[in-house]
Order: sequence, then C-alpha cells, then structure tokens
Amino acid sequence: MRPGQEVRLRAAREGRVLPKETTYRVITFTKDDKVVHLGTSLLDTEQYPADELIALYRQRWEIELAFDEIKNHLGPGGPLRSRTPEAVRQELWALLAVHQAVRRFAHDAAANGPVVDPDRLSYLRCVRIARRSVPLQHGASHRKVMGAWAEAAIEARTRLLPPRSGRDWPRAIKKPSRWPILRTRSGRSKVEPGRWAANQTKKVKKYRGAGRPVPRAQPSSPP
Repeated sequence: MRPGQEVRLRAAREGRVLPKETTYRVITFTKDDKVVHLGTSLLDTEQYPADELIALYRQRWEIELAFDEIKNHLGPGGPLRSRTPEAVRQELWALLAVHQAVRRFAHDAAANGPVVDPDRLSYLRCVRIARRSVPLQHGASHRKVMGAWAEAAIEARTRLLPPRSGRDWPRAIKKPSRWPILRTRSGRSKVEPGRWAANQTKKVKKYRGAGRPVPRAQPSSPP
C-alpha cells in the first residue's frame, strides 16, 4: 500500500516523513454469513496466528466502553473540576486508579464461585456498591473488610448482563464537519445558534419570503 498524493502533500506541509510503501497482511474470516477482511501490520503468522488476531480485533471495542465508564459513570460527566494543569493531571490519575480498582473488583467477583466473563458484571452496579460500602468500612478490622468484600462480590453477581456479541465495523476516516464555525447576525462577539460562517452559500435565495402570507390586493373603489 502506498500513500496517496493528498496524504503525501499533507505530511510534507506538516514536516512528517512517510514511508514509500507499507506491507500489511489480510486475514479473511466469516461472521454471521458475512465475509470480513482484517488488515494488520503483524506479518509473522507463527507469532501472531490468525485466530488470535480475530479474537483481539473484537476486543478493541472495550477501550471505547472504558472511556464511557470513566466519563459518564465514574467521573463528573462533564468538564474536570480542576483549574490548574497539575491538578488536572492529578484528577486524571485518580480517575484511572479508581477505574482500575473497580475493574479489578469486577474481575475478582467474576472468579469468586462459578467463573463467568467479567464483562457480564455491570460496571455501574460495581461503582454503586463501592460508593455505598467503602465509607462504611472506614476504621474496620481486616476480618470485617474481607467479609464486606465477599458480600459485595455476591451482590455484584446477582444480575449478570447478557454475553456481549463480537462487534466489527470497517475502519474509515471521519470527514470533518462542514459547519465548524458559527455565523453571527449582530456582530462578531455574539453568536446566534443555527447561523454558520463556513461554506456559506452564494446562491441567490429566490423565495426568501416563502411561507409568509401573501397580502391580498385591495379592491379598487368605484369611480
């Protein structure tokens, strides 16, 4: 595969050097009577068997679910509360550490008893269990903490999610938005939603008054 002219020109403008060509490997498999082609740069068939790469490809969606778990279920659900760069780094590390702890709890709970897939344990349910039980264990003994952990693991396994189906979707380049900037009617400092600055049409709007009631002509008075 060789990069196209547009890609090469953009890389040259950005000061990047692209290889003249890239060799990749195509793995073809069937899923639900549909032929799927998987491209990869891992060319060694003995070190990277096709079956393992197919299974790993389906697991790549887990990173998107992890982002959703951190932002919407664990984090504030909006902008970070910190106001300085160092505080933002500290808050991000805290979110990642707590997310890892919750996921570790779900993994251990899935292995406690009949082994189930950890993905079938609800992440939101595990978060709620931790928020409810952790403050109650402050200053508790080791024996009490372990007993509370066993009860929490049983609670996390009470209602399991259905098994996840293997997802696949062709990789594609996302096209940039055609309307990135808002246009203002009253000035540059004020923004009116629904008015756009980029790609303004120059077409003459012939029917600008479409939809408005047409005034009726007044009947002329008799002489």
